[in-house]
Amino acid sequence: MHWLLLTLAVYLAALAVYRRWPRPWTNPVALAVTVLLLAVGSSRALGDYQAGTRALVWLLKPAVVALGYAMHREWQAIRRHAFRFLLGVAAGAATSLLATPLLARALGAPETLQRALAFKSVTSGIAVDLAPLYGADPALTVPLVILTGILGAAFGVPVLRTLGVRCPFLLGTALGTASHGIGTARAAEEGAEALAAGGLAMAVAGLLTGLLAPLLLPRIGLG
Repeated sequence: MHWLLLTLAVYLAALAVYRRWPRPWTNPVALAVTVLLLAVGSSRALGDYQAGTRALVWLLKPAVVALGYAMHREWQAIRRHAFRFLLGVAAGAATSLLATPLLARALGAPETLQRALAFKSVTSGIAVDLAPLYGADPALTVPLVILTGILGAAFGVPVLRTLGVRCPFLLGTALGTASHGIGTARAAEEGAEALAAGGLAMAVAGLLTGLLAPLLLPRIGLG
């Protein structure tokens, strides 16, 4: 129970910091994860932490239902942007599968890291199942997924706005495609359309990644 209370307290404190100083480097998820990693410390304590915070894992289920409700409310916006949405999510999923591992290879990264990076932009529930099918270690893949989500949530909106993206729906689509659930949580700050787009993009990107992986990864020697 104390781990659950600590997690809630740390996140609320991080959220208060973010609301007071809304900057990319004060992202509440990033701050909370950093503090909790320092608090957990050893692998033995990690097991205790997982057991003590199972309630938070269970809450992911109603959170998914809430995303479905958000999509239902913004169905007209989804229909209006359907073509650009599908094109953008497909391009994002394919780019993540190919570009990141190839960049890692060019920088001399080991093949195990290249394989794990291929699935960095899909939600961890999908990544943990896909990774072993392509020789990637789930224990390495999942932390990369979480890190990708944190970085996308922290820097995604500033980068997209610098590139001239202003439409909330397109912002949400990009965040959900590239940084899954954590990015979608950040998209919620941009309004209902962005939240709906982020939730749907997260789901569609996961589906497309599973379909595209056997077609694309063998072409770069990771199949």
